[in-house]
Amino acid sequence: KQWYQRRVRAHPKVPITGWNTMRDDPEGNKFWKFFESRYSVKEFAKKCYVATYCPMLYVDSNGKEIPPPCLPHHLRNQVISVCDMHIIDIVDILKPSIIVAIGGFTFQQVGKLFCSREVGPMVFPLLHPAPANPITAKRWSATVNDQLVYAGVPQLIAGADYVPFGKDEKKKKRCHQD
Repeated sequence: KQWYQRRVRAHPKVPITGWNTMRDDPEGNKFWKFFESRYSVKEFAKKCYVATYCPMLYVDSNGKEIPPPCLPHHLRNQVISVCDMHIIDIVDILKPSIIVAIGGFTFQQVGKLFCSREVGPMVFPLLHPAPANPITAKRWSATVNDQLVYAGVPQLIAGADYVPFGKDEKKKKRCHQD
């Protein structure tokens, strides 16, 4: 935290607090509650690793978050380059078979890095839990459940003990391009 604070200008409305942050994150809360309702922490942690595509926070003069696609063009390209290297490093270390990219932007960026390779992880999209998304308010859990089943995540986590979450759940052909 101290190293980082010396190298960036923190916004007064968004102080750098590291792991001690008390800031509410409705999107992250929704994501974690979804997984907590289906798996034990131990079960999830054995098979899954969660990382953010862009581990940096950019804010405007009012302290409102600016997502990477909304950054000025000259800065956006620099940020995306760093974020791409971050994800490539994680994949090189962990060697996952599946990457679930949360949100359209992340899916697009991570897909560019890995979908054209003949070997390596398959990349699947996951609907972003943003409150502004109308599907998020109505059917986020059901949609995400279907996307994860399609990607094979429940089977990966539970292995031979996999039991469908819902009676209508079916395993779909695993194809990261559909």
